[in-house]
Amino acid sequence: MDVIDFLTGGAGVGGVLLVVLLLLMIAVHGGGGGKSGGGGDVNARIEAGAAALAAGVARYVGGRDLAGVPRSEATWWRAGAPGPDDRRTETPVTALGAPAADRPVEKARRGPLRVVGGGLAGLGRCLRVWHRWPRAARSAVRLAPLPVAWGLWRAPDAAAVVLVVLAVLAVAAALSGPSGLRWWTVTPVWSDGQVYGPGIWEAVRQVLRLEETERRARWLAVPDDMADGSARIVLRLPVRWVGGPEGVAAIERIIDARAPGEWDAKWVRTDREHYVQWTRKPAPKKRPVLPDFVPWKPSGDPYTLYFGKAIEGDEIVDAVIRTETATPHWGVAGDTGSGKSTALYLPVVHCRQNGELIDILDTKRNSLSQAEGASGVRIHKTVRECIGAFGEFLASMMAAEAAMEKNADPALKSQLISRTLVIDELPTLFKLAYCWWRYGLRGKGAPPFADWLGIILLQGRSSNHRVVIGTQQFANSFFGGTMERAQIGTRINVGQTDRVSWGVAFGQSTPMLGYTTDVKGRGAFSDKQKAPDGDYLWVREVQPCYITPVVPELLAACPPAPGWFDDGAIAPWITPEILAEVDVTAAVVPFLPGGQFGPEPRVPAMRTGGAGVEGCSPSSEPIAAGGVAAGVAGGVAAAGGPRDGGRADVDLPEIYSLAEAHAAGILPWKPVTMRSYLKRGEERGIARPEGVTDGQTSYYSEAELTAWLTSWKAWQAKDRATSKSAK
Repeated sequence: MDVIDFLTGGAGVGGVLLVVLLLLMIAVHGGGGGKSGGGGDVNARIEAGAAALAAGVARYVGGRDLAGVPRSEATWWRAGAPGPDDRRTETPVTALGAPAADRPVEKARRGPLRVVGGGLAGLGRCLRVWHRWPRAARSAVRLAPLPVAWGLWRAPDAAAVVLVVLAVLAVAAALSGPSGLRWWTVTPVWSDGQVYGPGIWEAVRQVLRLEETERRARWLAVPDDMADGSARIVLRLPVRWVGGPEGVAAIERIIDARAPGEWDAKWVRTDREHYVQWTRKPAPKKRPVLPDFVPWKPSGDPYTLYFGKAIEGDEIVDAVIRTETATPHWGVAGDTGSGKSTALYLPVVHCRQNGELIDILDTKRNSLSQAEGASGVRIHKTVRECIGAFGEFLASMMAAEAAMEKNADPALKSQLISRTLVIDELPTLFKLAYCWWRYGLRGKGAPPFADWLGIILLQGRSSNHRVVIGTQQFANSFFGGTMERAQIGTRINVGQTDRVSWGVAFGQSTPMLGYTTDVKGRGAFSDKQKAPDGDYLWVREVQPCYITPVVPELLAACPPAPGWFDDGAIAPWITPEILAEVDVTAAVVPFLPGGQFGPEPRVPAMRTGGAGVEGCSPSSEPIAAGGVAAGVAGGVAAAGGPRDGGRADVDLPEIYSLAEAHAAGILPWKPVTMRSYLKRGEERGIARPEGVTDGQTSYYSEAELTAWLTSWKAWQAKDRATSKSAK
């Protein structure tokens, strides 16, 4: 059959040979049946031969391949594409992957002989790819002998002229076509099914263990346009194919490797017919981009702070911080220069617009300078001032809780005002405070400052005393422990964030966001919500509002604060009785304004109006007269007292952790080795440097470490000398 089909459609000679071969087949079948001696077999073979004859005639007339095995993808009107391994159509291997400009281009044929030769060669090539002709063209050529014979019989002169004209046109088309003068060319239109279908089929056929004679159209459907959103690739699965994870993975790898684009597979192996289909993955939505600048707007709710804009899914939404929650405090983390301090203006303005009072602890002295001088905002810059304000805030919180009790004095309750403590650079504040405690006050043991913060974080919500923290990192050591740090409900990281800081803030399992750090203040925002697609914190990209230039204007428009606050006095609801109780609990009295270790009071003792309630004096003398013993919390006083009576600030030495001391070149050993040597030194009578601790990390001055190092080296020299003399 291949030989017949190779002839140009079996036209003329091909048709005659087909009829002869079919008759011979019937004769052979019939003869074989006679030898078997069974009449039934003879009839069956005759019927089979007749069916084969009818099928052959149908395939001949329909333009199909007579062998029964399709040699191309030709349809009735569309030409078939060459197979992937068709040598006559393949690109030279040296041109594969080469730029179009570097590929060899056939030069135009010149000269009459070259044009004629090329044209005839083109006709030959056209006839050789007969199997790729559209079926309609093949059918027309195969049936052409009938009308030609009728024309030559009925009108021989006219038929001869028509044949001559057709032959001349064919030769003229060949001479002027791509193989001759190149006056016209036909650029093949390749569909995706023609380009990718054969490669996919050859690969999946081997995985499915199908025979080479199987028709691809029965098993595989590849769309002509794979870029169409509704395109599907469908593969029928043999019922006998076991598959398994390895087979399924192999099929999916073939589609991933040989079909352009991204596809989702759906396997169906429980229906009457087994198959797998791939549909196009929907194009990802364009991720929204946050603006570089977000203007400020009041929220109208004292417990809802408008922070900026955030990305949630595919939308840009308002980022708000809700402080009327079980975790009411919040904080911003980031390196120096990342925009952390700028973001802290937001709670200052928001809280003042809603009548709250603000204390700012700013050891950098100029981080929040735009708020300085505004009514209702007190900025504390020195360590002594910051710790004094810290202690007063704690006492105010505990006194407010007492004033809200059921049987408390209504006059005290009527004076309560919500307060917010803003701490900029919390690690720096605590480090300076510990240094002041150890080397300025000559205090012993761990100072109470971290415990104060822990108490405020745990109890501040019930008395409307909230904390906003600016820090380099949300590490436990800065907050007193895991339980206390958990009260920081909303956490924001701005600027560049390393993996460690990210894990400390949001958890090690939370994926990092790839936000740009080129925009000032750009960062990540989390308010303890779980991510929609995982069991971890939902972190969103955020752009905080920028209000620095208008802070003075916004604060000036706020209602004025009570006079006692702007004058620097302590809260009027802190009665002597409550203060004595607070002092016994948290040892704050010596650090309050006018106290033994506190800053100088800004105003003398004051009395408040209203039902004859007496406000507490900021000085230590009235406190003692009110029943609190002078020097209470006096572990500090008993330890030797501060220099200059605890009033004047002194030059404090720089303190280092063991890691920082090694990095600065003060210690020659890393922290692990140094801790081991400190322990050995104690066993050999070398006293460990006293230093100061925040409960987790110990800090030492350079003088302490140098003195210890000198003693250690002296012992080593003495030990070596003793060892040599013993020998």
